[in-house]
Amino acid sequence: MPKRFTLKASQQGKKLIKEAWKRLSMIHGRSPSDMNEIVLRETSRILQPDKNWDNVSEDHYAVASATLKRFREAKVRITASTFNTFCQVLDLNWEDVAENEADANRDLSEAPPPINFYGRTQELAELQQWLLQKDCRLVLVHGMGGIGKSALVRHLVDKIADKYNRIIWLSLESAPPFKKILNRLVQFLSKGEQEEGDISQIMQYLHNQKSLIVLDAWEEIMDNHSDDYTKYNVFLDRVAKESHKSSLLLLSRRKPDNIAILEGKFVCSKKPLALTKKDVKEFLSAEGLFGTDIELEKFSERYNNPWILKRIIQSISNVFNGDISPFINNGEVTTVIDELTTGFLNQQFKRLSQAEINLIYWVGIRRNTALWNQLVQDSKQFITYQQLFETVNNLIERHCLISKNTEEISLIYILEPVILKYSNERFIAENYAQINQIFINGIINGCELFITHGFITGYPKDEELNQEQMRRIVKPIEKMLSANFRSQQQLENQLKKVLSLLEEKGLSQGYASQNISHLISAGKQI
Repeated sequence: MPKRFTLKASQQGKKLIKEAWKRLSMIHGRSPSDMNEIVLRETSRILQPDKNWDNVSEDHYAVASATLKRFREAKVRITASTFNTFCQVLDLNWEDVAENEADANRDLSEAPPPINFYGRTQELAELQQWLLQKDCRLVLVHGMGGIGKSALVRHLVDKIADKYNRIIWLSLESAPPFKKILNRLVQFLSKGEQEEGDISQIMQYLHNQKSLIVLDAWEEIMDNHSDDYTKYNVFLDRVAKESHKSSLLLLSRRKPDNIAILEGKFVCSKKPLALTKKDVKEFLSAEGLFGTDIELEKFSERYNNPWILKRIIQSISNVFNGDISPFINNGEVTTVIDELTTGFLNQQFKRLSQAEINLIYWVGIRRNTALWNQLVQDSKQFITYQQLFETVNNLIERHCLISKNTEEISLIYILEPVILKYSNERFIAENYAQINQIFINGIINGCELFITHGFITGYPKDEELNQEQMRRIVKPIEKMLSANFRSQQQLENQLKKVLSLLEEKGLSQGYASQNISHLISAGKQI
């Protein structure tokens, strides 16, 4: 009988369980999915041999089906006696199945698997210094999805694992109740001697043994404004302020407001940047892509988000056997946004306010040439100067969707190339839908995008930019609208009706009438 209070299967143990499960199902002539009842009954007979377990429903066995599920999934520890009994039923030696003492000190079952890692040397060194030299109690790694937060932290954890007595990685992706996470921590840090506990007990463990806790996907908790969210933040606050020898690593797509308040000697935050050109080239080479130095350089300027980069690398490998040259059209790298990437970016935008989306559109309309005073001018009829300042700050610091180009003489606000194309396509689609809806019901709400955003910017006058705006914004919207009419004249008549509606609503001044006029003009151009 094992001496440890609780046990969990190792990765090799999970394979042994799976193989034994199949063998047992063949013996009983049942499919593997129908074996739960048999295993629970046989386990009950061993645990309570004096009781008749024939014809007992699954809910009334000596051990719960949820415990059997935890045994098979090997994510959560179960009591050693039950673990041993399950092994007996499956004709396995528990010592071959259970993780060893060293593995028991690490629980990375919810961590992403180790992958080939490229670049980020400076960021790794900084995070390592914060944890091991500065003894930071709370470290936040935040940034937009796909930027490589989890991969960076997983690589970091592997590098510094021997510096900690206990390491656990927990995912908050499903927004679990705080009590569930608390119990997982208590069970792990107590080595299974406790099933439940409170924050004070956790703090005691963090004080007595050098532990590293990773909480991944904190943004899922941020959206849950309940008592649970308050409890999570109480836990963060205590970890940050109380004296102990451990560290909590927090991963989040957005930067929580309370972290900024806590930041100081023992609390630090890091926003991983897009991969550098050098990192991208290393990535491409390692993944088997090839091309001239100039082609690789151009490609690395266009794609620098690791998640999106992996997607496009796979596509180039599939279509061109890894040769970048055909992917570059007339010296320009094609910006490809497939269905998965669109879905990925849709999720990013779902977390934004309408003001934040509007600001991304204002930056996108200017095709990555937006100066601060131009954004002020573009948005002044719809948001205040302070609101603009706060929104830009949120998109840079919290959501990491806007960047700054400081290489020019004046600071310019920009979008990454893939986000620029995505936001442009989204802007076109939303304008088409809103204008088409006005055609159908004859109602203008006053907050439509063609009212709040100028398709062609006039401050300052920039002929080259205006031509690009006509080509990339006005023409596509006009083309989508014209597909609903038999003739160009019919579309023009409908657009003129919109002009009349705008005048009736007192909206004839500003962007709206100008945009409708541009659409009419675009229809007359060959």
